[in-house]
Amino acid sequence: MKLADLLLAVPNATLQAASLAEAEIAAIVYDSREAAPGTLFVARYEKNYHTDGHQYVATALAQGATAAVVLPDFAAAHPDLPLISVPNTSAALADFAAAFYGNPARKLRTIGVTGTDGKTTTTFLVSRVLEEAGFSTGLFGTVSFKVGPRLWDNPTRETTPEATEVQGLLAEMVAEGVQYAVLESSSHGLAQHRLDHCEYDVAVLTNVTHEHLDFHGSVEQYRLDKAILFDFLGSSADKGIGKVGVVNGDDPHAQLYLDRVPQGGRRLTYAIHNQQAAVRASNIQAHPAGLRYDVSTPVGSIHLDLKLTGSFNVYNSLAALTVALSQDIPLAVIKRGLESVAGVAGRMEQIVAGQPFTCIVDYAHTPDAMDKVLGILRPLTKAEGRDGKLICVFGSAGERDRAKRPMQGGVAAKWCDSFVIADEDPRFEEPMAIINEIAAGAEAAGKVAGRDFLKIADRREAIRAAFGLVAQAGDIVVLLGKGHEQCIIVGNEKLPWDDRTVARELLEQSYGSR
Repeated sequence: MKLADLLLAVPNATLQAASLAEAEIAAIVYDSREAAPGTLFVARYEKNYHTDGHQYVATALAQGATAAVVLPDFAAAHPDLPLISVPNTSAALADFAAAFYGNPARKLRTIGVTGTDGKTTTTFLVSRVLEEAGFSTGLFGTVSFKVGPRLWDNPTRETTPEATEVQGLLAEMVAEGVQYAVLESSSHGLAQHRLDHCEYDVAVLTNVTHEHLDFHGSVEQYRLDKAILFDFLGSSADKGIGKVGVVNGDDPHAQLYLDRVPQGGRRLTYAIHNQQAAVRASNIQAHPAGLRYDVSTPVGSIHLDLKLTGSFNVYNSLAALTVALSQDIPLAVIKRGLESVAGVAGRMEQIVAGQPFTCIVDYAHTPDAMDKVLGILRPLTKAEGRDGKLICVFGSAGERDRAKRPMQGGVAAKWCDSFVIADEDPRFEEPMAIINEIAAGAEAAGKVAGRDFLKIADRREAIRAAFGLVAQAGDIVVLLGKGHEQCIIVGNEKLPWDDRTVARELLEQSYGSR
């Protein structure tokens, strides 16, 4: 596209070198290493962003970039460079990307799912039910990317890619004939403008608990940043299907999100406890192989027999069911779709390698998510008339929300017979310092290191030690925090790592030949 045409999509953009207006732009980049002739380099910057792109403007231009998009102060200080001045480079990156790819979300029905927990599973369930109804779907999120029939792992470790990748994926969906895009919409992605121009038609809230305070600063701001998804409903393109807000009616702040659904939009709630919710679950039965429950809706009632483990998946499946109802999908079709899902990678995933006890891998890494997972598993530690043991391996990410660390230790102390605190992603923090902050919460609950829990930074050795604490049917070892992830971050290196692979290797060493 001509640069002049791209500039039409960016409010308050000022081109410092007017002669560049007719230049052809072949790609938009925010990483200077990708700068080349014909590229437009955006100096990504905002509060809490990991680096300031203005440091790399000279590098990008030296590598042939046509121009660089910068903040006004930088442009004023460098009047002789080919620069475009904008008030917010993060927002401009999304503006440029959407225009470059032809505003693909305007040609899709877009569903966004936000919340502290349950986003990934809910996104998969929504996509599956839509496919059962005959629609072609695309999705992106923490675990996977999907465009029509193509599904591949998300290698980035980010729930929400940058705006250029987001718009590129949406454009792929349009080219593939996808009808619905189901987007896991993180609070970071919403606050950092990565999800601008996704033209949402349906906004979903799973819940809001304690997480990412290192970025958002407070729980209140965290809630408001998630509410951006619902604000988008009021400014998104009209596609003739109406705007819908779907909210967990049991969340104490549900009204904050419902109030943001625009006038004329539909407000739908789902719940277990809130009797005023439009969609309600009752007669819930959780068992090791899945869930059974009844659902009442405005269009009738059904019974669900799901293969998903963990009672929190009642909420995730209710959210997906409510979204499907908002798109006028019949209950019988919704039932078939939900009951066909065997599970989601790294979410309550069982590892079986000949051992007599149960091993489960789950992504839970917030205090609330840990509390739910461990609370679900505790009653399942029974076999042949004996009470089994619940053992947990977990840690906390470095350079992230420190306030949650003692809370995590307290949750493990509440539910587990014993546990091992290990590395998660230490980054540049000292691993044992992180572990000791977690341990402080366990010690405050009366637990004693060496007796009730172990501190082993090396995650492989921590898992090995946990397996050594159990040996009988009815015992459960649960590995929390990594889930589906394929690496562990130490310093600035992403080292290969998969809890599921390591657990299977260690179990096969001990039990594979039995």
